[in-house]
Amino acid sequence: MNWDRVNVWTSTLYALIQSLSLAKEQQFGDLESLPTRIKEADSWLPAGWSYSSSLATQPMGTKRVKARRDPNKHFEFIVRQVIQMLIQDLVVIMDGMMDDILAVRGEAAGDFPTSKVQKLATHLDPKYNWAKHGCFELIAARNVLCHAGGKWNQRSIDLVSGFVSSPPNVGDRLEIGFACLFQFRKAMRTFLNEVKLP
Repeated sequence: MNWDRVNVWTSTLYALIQSLSLAKEQQFGDLESLPTRIKEADSWLPAGWSYSSSLATQPMGTKRVKARRDPNKHFEFIVRQVIQMLIQDLVVIMDGMMDDILAVRGEAAGDFPTSKVQKLATHLDPKYNWAKHGCFELIAARNVLCHAGGKWNQRSIDLVSGFVSSPPNVGDRLEIGFACLFQFRKAMRTFLNEVKLP
């Protein structure tokens, strides 16, 4: 099993926590330098497109980039968005790794991560059910944040209601912090390690 995707995700998590912490300490520094920093960021990877994009010939625009919302006043919203992006990415990584395990096992499941967890869980030692539940919680969190405006809906509640002692109600806001990301990663790693072929 290739864990590079998870290791890169973890390094990104650490870098984002460190960057946000430093930015907050410095009150995001000189926001007037944002256009220069965007140009600098463009040099971090090879420039241009690796394919013939229809966008490559479009001009970038002539308006000067300006931070319209003060990140110092909107820090909580920025943190929530970063957590949402990391959760989305972790579900995509988990989904791809489950595809790999299913292929090695010569098995198939539905197209969605939930059905893949259900299929692979048939190979799980019951003492690791907590990891399966954590994977379902990760998927539910992604669904709530990305498809339900951050509020629990019945479909996502149904994913967790069988094992969460006090399930949320429809319309409750989902609150997740950075510590939850580490727990999601632990559950995912454990689940994948336990259901893969030796």
